[in-house]
Parts: sequence; C-alpha cells; structure tokens
Amino acid sequence: MQTNKRQGDKLVSMLKRKGMTTLELIQTGISVCPWRRVSECLPQGWKLDKSQRKGRHIVYRVVKG
Repeated sequence: MQTNKRQGDKLVSMLKRKGMTTLELIQTGISVCPWRRVSECLPQGWKLDKSQRKGRHIVYRVVKG
C-alpha cells in the first residue's frame, strides 16, 4: 500500500536536506506558498529557519529546535 505525502511533508523533507531560497521553493512546483505549507506540516521539535545570504537572498531550512 502506497501512502501519498502532503505538499508540506515533501517540502519539509527537501528542506531538511538543504536550505533553499524563495525562488527555489517556488520552482519546485509543489505549492504556490511553500513556506506556509512547511510551517503547517513541521514535525514536533523542528522549526523553520529563515536566514539571509549575502546578496539579499532569503534561505529557508528546517532545523531541530
């Protein structure tokens, strides 16, 4: 039996592996508002970290918190 992942679950697993900019998140095509989907589906004990790279790019990643 195959279980389907929700949009947020897919994004969370991607952001656990590496940080992504806003453009990269939108280009995945998973969601129109990916940062909202991630915040809705975060597992217990994890948080969405939003930081800024040089050059004013905002990077989102999921970290233990």
